[in-house]
Amino acid sequence: MPRRFSVLLAEDDDPLRRCLAELLVEQGWSVHAAGSGIEAVELARQHQPDFSLLDLHLPGLSGLEVLRLLSSEGRTLPSIMMSGEASTAETRLAMRRGVFRFLHKPLDLIHLRQSMDLLIQHHFGAGGR
Repeated sequence: MPRRFSVLLAEDDDPLRRCLAELLVEQGWSVHAAGSGIEAVELARQHQPDFSLLDLHLPGLSGLEVLRLLSSEGRTLPSIMMSGEASTAETRLAMRRGVFRFLHKPLDLIHLRQSMDLLIQHHFGAGGR
């Protein structure tokens, strides 16, 4: 039986967050959904997710600030970051800071799924899923 992964989803657009959460649950993942950076940090602390899907521009704390804060607490969280408004500099900064993939909105759901599968293979081994 494949491992059931836990995903932290942080997206401030309510309809998109609900849609992504539904899709992830349909894939068999446990989803902890947040609408702000502060809520994302709280959920990460409570649930210790395996990886995250983070919007770059969140209210309270940005996606990068969420990762930096968790890292300062000793928690490494493999992440796919997304944004509809990221500059080239922001995208490069995210990649330099260890974000696994950076996806631009509107999201291509096939590319999202491929990116998640690659993240799982990279961080949890080929047998992860």
